[in-house]
Amino acid sequence: MDNNTTPSPIQIETLNQLKRFNDVRLTPDGCGLFWIESINGRGSLAHLDADGPSQILSGEYDLRGNVGYGGGEFDVNTAGLVFAESSGSLFSSTPLESASIHRITPPWGGAAAPALSPHGDWVLYVYQQEETNGLAICRTHGLTWPVQLALGADFYMQPTWHPSGDMIAWVEWNHPDMPWFAGRVKLGKLGGMQLRLLEENWLDGEAGAPAGQPRFSPDGKWLSYIRREGDWDSLVLYNPKNHQRRVLLPGAEGHLAQPAWVQGMRSYAWSSDSHSIYYLLYFHGATSLWQVNLHSGKSKPIAIDPVCWAEQLDCAADENGDVLAFLGSTARTPKQIWRLDAHGLTCAVPNQLAGVSMEAISLPQEIRFKSTGDSEVYGIYYPPAGPEQPGTPAVLILDIHGGPTGIDPLCFSNEAAFFTSRGYAYARINYRGSSGFGYQYQAALKHSWGIVDVEDTLHFTEELVRRGLADPKRLVIKGSSAGGFTALNVLIQKPGLFKAAICSYAVGDLVDDAQHTHKFEKFYHRFLTGNFDKDYQRFVDRSPIFHIDGIQDPVALFHGNSDRVVAPSQSMQIYEQLTQRGIPCTLKIYEGEGHGFRKPENVADYYQSMLDFLQEHLR
Repeated sequence: MDNNTTPSPIQIETLNQLKRFNDVRLTPDGCGLFWIESINGRGSLAHLDADGPSQILSGEYDLRGNVGYGGGEFDVNTAGLVFAESSGSLFSSTPLESASIHRITPPWGGAAAPALSPHGDWVLYVYQQEETNGLAICRTHGLTWPVQLALGADFYMQPTWHPSGDMIAWVEWNHPDMPWFAGRVKLGKLGGMQLRLLEENWLDGEAGAPAGQPRFSPDGKWLSYIRREGDWDSLVLYNPKNHQRRVLLPGAEGHLAQPAWVQGMRSYAWSSDSHSIYYLLYFHGATSLWQVNLHSGKSKPIAIDPVCWAEQLDCAADENGDVLAFLGSTARTPKQIWRLDAHGLTCAVPNQLAGVSMEAISLPQEIRFKSTGDSEVYGIYYPPAGPEQPGTPAVLILDIHGGPTGIDPLCFSNEAAFFTSRGYAYARINYRGSSGFGYQYQAALKHSWGIVDVEDTLHFTEELVRRGLADPKRLVIKGSSAGGFTALNVLIQKPGLFKAAICSYAVGDLVDDAQHTHKFEKFYHRFLTGNFDKDYQRFVDRSPIFHIDGIQDPVALFHGNSDRVVAPSQSMQIYEQLTQRGIPCTLKIYEGEGHGFRKPENVADYYQSMLDFLQEHLR
């Protein structure tokens, strides 16, 4: 391509054709892959052999974990395959025979994180029935009713089997905590003809020192898990036989896991010979891969370039040794499925932007800046794609991530690519309270949501303008969920700074949210804002809905009518108040969508509506 040629804009249809990968597993022999991808808004189970084309195994079933925010869709071993479906049921089959798929649990409540027993005759899983969560077990033939195994905690996650089939481990926690605040690892012993939980023991994890991701070694000698240690994470080994534990990896710079927003997260895997553990290390928005030896305790890095963000690590063995698989993004490519074996790293399942040149995708750049109290904060800047244009800086879209305990990784972004290919500059901010920068950084949001995130956003905006990376007269702020909350508060505090705002399923009313949000986040506000009864005025003071008169700039609102996390009525109220005052405002309510948009037709409309809105208000 001529260096002076401006790349063609990335089309909405091209983005809609991208696959959305949720999980990946290796076949037990290490030669093939199973994975979950979203097709037309439906979760599908796909399989790839070493010597054949990929195929969809799940037919018309919509694979989806139905507990909390989802995740934990399937499990597979040499004996069988099991998956969770949007109806709330579990289904089982032999691994490669879609004709053998059959329902094994009734279609009520929700099910997630199914774990097949070593011989494939039982399935351990997390269930939710209205406001009750627990662990249950059922037969894979589906001829008998599921049986409750564990009950009493408010939440359960990450169940796993010992290779012998007579022990299990899981994570549980209670309100008012989130799993990354106070997750507990439990060990249970099973017995009896119909398998019952005979004994359970609390191994580790407490408030301020949570534990998670339990895994048994293939030889059954060890139970491993991740535990918070100071500002970072440690990897712990527990011997079920003699009850001794050992810190294999002491906490150092980097996280061993991300906050457990969904079921089924995996950031490390045992080697096939049980002599080492492969683990992903998360630090400042980037991921690296390591292998730690159990005997020496020493770690060595494993190159995964060009991948810069990875998740859902799995391990199996082929004839040449260990094989790893994971989901990974590069700086210029979306999430793809990668395979690492004795021959090196390969992209096993590509996910490219069809017909788009690399020049049309700008590279992310980390920007560090000072915020209130001389705190160092981290942002990401994506310059407009194509040759640098002298003169006036570009229009900047500043995007704020949700959570708010989350992170924007330093890698490819669909929306950044879409807008930068059209000449916009795009930025993302990991304000204080974001994950991946140490627990002290993450804790900065305690009782300060709506304060420190707003301060950091304003300081980041100033820094981008100071560096000449943004036109101060053409700034756009954008956010979804918790990010929309921050964006609305920025508009209230600094009217006229941004020419326009885009807010998707934004939290607008902390009072309503504290009273009516879903079970998983029912008491999240106690960390973010405070005690609802004692600190009620703080909820009012920081709720955009009560201060809409301060907004003077155009706003585009988007929401799903089936959102159980943030009520659509919050966006409706904002729309009504703004339009009554004559402030330009648009509102799109998408039918059948929840907290995020899945259906291709709605995603297409969302992108086109954003473009139309910006073209109208950035003239």
